[in-house]
Amino acid sequence: MSDNIKVVVKVRPLISREIEEKLFHQWRVKDNTIYQIDQGGRDCGNLFTFDKIYNENTNTSDVYNDIAKPIVEAATAGVNGTIFAYGQTSSGKTYTMSGNDISPGLIHLSVINLFDIIKNIDDRHFLIRVSYVEIYNETIIDLLNTEKKNIKIQDTFQGVKVDATVRVTTTPEEVFQFMKEGQANRQTGATNMNEESSRSHSIFQITIESREHSEGEEVGCLNISQLNLVDLAGSERSGQTGATGIRFKEGTHINKSLSSLALVIKQLSEGLSKHVNYRDSKLTRILQNSLGGNAKTSIICAVTPAAVEETISTLQFAYRAKAIKNTPQVNVVATSNKVMDNLTKELSNLKTQLESKRNVEVS
Repeated sequence: MSDNIKVVVKVRPLISREIEEKLFHQWRVKDNTIYQIDQGGRDCGNLFTFDKIYNENTNTSDVYNDIAKPIVEAATAGVNGTIFAYGQTSSGKTYTMSGNDISPGLIHLSVINLFDIIKNIDDRHFLIRVSYVEIYNETIIDLLNTEKKNIKIQDTFQGVKVDATVRVTTTPEEVFQFMKEGQANRQTGATNMNEESSRSHSIFQITIESREHSEGEEVGCLNISQLNLVDLAGSERSGQTGATGIRFKEGTHINKSLSSLALVIKQLSEGLSKHVNYRDSKLTRILQNSLGGNAKTSIICAVTPAAVEETISTLQFAYRAKAIKNTPQVNVVATSNKVMDNLTKELSNLKTQLESKRNVEVS
């Protein structure tokens, strides 16, 4: 089954820093087209059209219902899913993904929705596990156990897997507690663009395992899916952020990994290259399944109305990303009992065929 990556654009309001600096709107949204405008409000050049563009008055819950909810629903049925926001630093990515006490973000809404769906499925047993990692200066850190070192990325029959701490959970409240624990370990820091800038990419992964509920009978197949909820650090210019020392080094690694992501998106959208540079960064390696692979993927491209070059770059990324086709499918895994049953049946069939062949030869 072929399925294009879903891409939308979300424009945030001007923030207090921009207002104090007397910056003005340089973009206008009309229907699903975003126009570049001058200080007088006149159209002055670049325009981009997408399937959906959200203006600064849009609620995060509306974005969730349009672009994230279908992925969560598919994940409960055994289909891998990924949701992430992309954009320059301070463009509203973390607000969109994590939200606040007044306006919950996509991650919070996904968790609530996930457990609501499961609660209403009576014919399947579910097991939910979570892990939480960040990529900081191209090193993977386990946010649920920072003492765990040398976190590796492995290839499995289900795709790419990160060897991180896994917690089993039964309620959304437990999930939020694990997230709170992990967020306390995340790398953040102040820059000129943002008082609490994400200095790493974080990936909160929910593994959803389910099997049919059948009284007195061993059910031999499992549905197993992975739901990735990703909060990317933003691309940045040291001249704007005022980054020096450690902050400058962090920014260099952030930009390098985001450049690798942009290259992978470009290669996949053009379809010209047989080799895709997934291994150029830890980020693209972990997201390999989500980009041109076995997953449903949604990307929210966050932009600020007060920037031109950075916003154009993000919109070009969005335009390329929406051309990528994934091949999502239900992940069905046989248990050991089922495997043995299948082998027994296969052996029996082979014996029958052999016996038939012998009878033919004798006659």
